[in-house]
Amino acid sequence: LIKLEPARGAFVAAPTALEAKQVFAVRRMLESEMVRTFVRTQTPAKLKALRDHVKQEKAALASRNMAAGNDLLNDFHVRMAELMGNDVLAQILDDLLSRCALITLMYQTDTHACHNADEHDDIVKAIAARDEVEAARIMAEHLEHVEHHLTFDRKIPSSDIAKALS
Repeated sequence: LIKLEPARGAFVAAPTALEAKQVFAVRRMLESEMVRTFVRTQTPAKLKALRDHVKQEKAALASRNMAAGNDLLNDFHVRMAELMGNDVLAQILDDLLSRCALITLMYQTDTHACHNADEHDDIVKAIAARDEVEAARIMAEHLEHVEHHLTFDRKIPSSDIAKALS
């Protein structure tokens, strides 16, 4: 999120539209396979943990706590990797989601958080049904929806990013 430039200093990164699209492409690749693996390795405890997480998302959004809701929405993806016991994947996703948070800040004009929580719920239902294909389809579609709600042709005032991070 911070770029270090020798002899110049530190600057808040400003991902381009191309970089944003590439980040979402990588997420679709990783997370579609992750959810397939999760379906194969699920346990009642792991499934309950995901269901509880989605309940927390919905409760935060219903109470209009958008900051907590957005954090929980992002954490859903990392949580799945953690429940699988794959620390490397969890760290990679955490890094990608940090980039996505900045990308969303720059390019999203309105939030679709409630819709995202519903899609997480649909993913969990497909996992519970042990349907790898459907779970992967919903995950890819979910990430496509998030990307679709970004407006890459809008002019981003440079002060927006600094203000949001302060």
